[in-house]
Amino acid sequence: MPRPPRFSDWLTALLLAGGVVGGGAPRAAEPVTGTVVRDLYYGEALFQFYRQDDFTALTHLLVARDADRVPHHEAEAELLLGGLYLSYGQHEHAEAVFERLLAGSPDAAVRDRAWFYLGKLRYQRGLVQEALAAFGRIGGDLPEALAAELPMLVAQCHMASGDFDGARRVLEAWDAPDSWLAYARYNLGVALVRLQRVAEGAALLDRVGRMDAATAEQKDLRDKANLALGYAWLQANDAAKARPVLERVRLRGPFASKALLGVGWADALAADYQAALGPWLELMDRDLMDSAVQESFLAVPYALGRLDAHGAAVERYQKALATFDTEMGRLDGAIGRARGGTLLPALLQDDDAGLGRWYWRLDAVPDGDDSRYLYLLMADNAFQEGFKNYRDLVALEHHLDDWRQRLETYADMVDTRRTAFATRLPAAEERLATVDVAVLQARRSALAERLAQAVSARDVAALATPEEQERWARLAALAADPGFAGAAPELKERHRLLRGVMLWDLDRAFRERAWRAGRALQDLDRELGTAEARLASIEAARTAEPARFADFSARIAALAPRIGSLQAAVAATLHRQEGTLVAMAVRELDAQKERLASYRVQARFALATMYDRAGTQAASRTPIPATAGGGSAP
Repeated sequence: MPRPPRFSDWLTALLLAGGVVGGGAPRAAEPVTGTVVRDLYYGEALFQFYRQDDFTALTHLLVARDADRVPHHEAEAELLLGGLYLSYGQHEHAEAVFERLLAGSPDAAVRDRAWFYLGKLRYQRGLVQEALAAFGRIGGDLPEALAAELPMLVAQCHMASGDFDGARRVLEAWDAPDSWLAYARYNLGVALVRLQRVAEGAALLDRVGRMDAATAEQKDLRDKANLALGYAWLQANDAAKARPVLERVRLRGPFASKALLGVGWADALAADYQAALGPWLELMDRDLMDSAVQESFLAVPYALGRLDAHGAAVERYQKALATFDTEMGRLDGAIGRARGGTLLPALLQDDDAGLGRWYWRLDAVPDGDDSRYLYLLMADNAFQEGFKNYRDLVALEHHLDDWRQRLETYADMVDTRRTAFATRLPAAEERLATVDVAVLQARRSALAERLAQAVSARDVAALATPEEQERWARLAALAADPGFAGAAPELKERHRLLRGVMLWDLDRAFRERAWRAGRALQDLDRELGTAEARLASIEAARTAEPARFADFSARIAALAPRIGSLQAAVAATLHRQEGTLVAMAVRELDAQKERLASYRVQARFALATMYDRAGTQAASRTPIPATAGGGSAP
């Protein structure tokens, strides 16, 4: 019979898989709440940031900084830039930004945030002690969200360095927000269990395992705490405590299979093998890629053997062998497809390929023959992170191809405008030839001089209307006629009255007409100025536009090979990353195959043991025949 598993193996795997977990941590470089945006370009970068389009936010912010368009937000822009680099995995660039801030900013709040992000960056790069040193430089000016995250990061550093007592001290002293308390208790409980202080850790894990959970994330945490606690009790050989804790795990949750396996082993520890068969038989109907399900194929015949149902045990072992053989064949096919390059593209067929989102995980895989293996791969954090990089490289490749096409469009636009300019230029030159601004200016000067003379001499007739000037001329001509001197007195009197009335009317209208004439001259000056400016602009365009077109064409021509070079670099990196992921996928699938092979060996050994034992028992029950002459058999 196979030996029961060492529960320490399961517990260690569980705790290592869990590590230190945390709630919804704030995004890297989250701006301080209530920031007043004073520079438009900084606000636009924030808009892209809050849309979770980190790539656009990063590129726009870089352009704005280089063009000196964020003068009122220099420190905030640097923090945002460093955080975006950090989120996008550009650790060296991020570190340079934060160190630059620490060297140049006297603002305590800015320095605290810089130390925080620098410590977080060092932790992500595995520099645990350096991260703790950075966290130790933080004062009391962190924003609330970052201050809430800080103790969790410090605890993670202590755990990563094996200092579980240090992690316990940090978490015990942590006055966390409500949303973080459950995670703190879970992490502290895990740390205490790792220190073999099971009773202390159990109290915390049990508290998390009994909490009210409103969200799916909280329900998963509750299940995880119950699973960790249950296996801790199994490791301590306390089946009575392990079983009720494991039964609290949801049957439809992600930890149900391991919980069912643990419930069965709790019954087996209590020598109740009949009860152990219940959860183990339930497990056998689940996905064989789950290691708990694989173990159930050996646990069921093990329990049957302990119940002396040897025939049923043999059948179950034989079924396990057949199932393992079939699955190993399927794994060989999946490994072949992974090496053939069809596995990774299948993961992206339904993806929204937004470039540079701060947090991206593939939560669903496409339906197909390899779906169960894809789920297995994506459950591995290292593969998921590597695949995120692969996805970003694919998106970057599309982005560069889009820019290559844009450059072609821009080149066509420049050619179109150059052709249109060359086509319209002769007609414009012909029209310009008919316009002589100097002549118009001379005419304007003559009009201004006439107006000045009329105003100076108060020549009211000079501003008369054409009709008035015609009547005035007729009166003057009549007075100058030689025969007018001998005209009748009544006619002369009438002439005098008409001339007086007309002078009265002209004099009364003179001031208004002089003012209107002055306004008309001002309007004329503006129009002439506009005409001169337009003529100068057109004249400049005749020489400048061809130069501008040439400049645009040169810039486009210079950018095209740069994009081509970047495309080649991205393609090479993408190929290497694809090779790395394929190797990881093959390694994981091979590990699954080796696990099945190991279980297969155990099943064959158990079968051989049962056959040998059955043969021995049969031989002991068979009488030894006597030889002729009554002698004993040799």
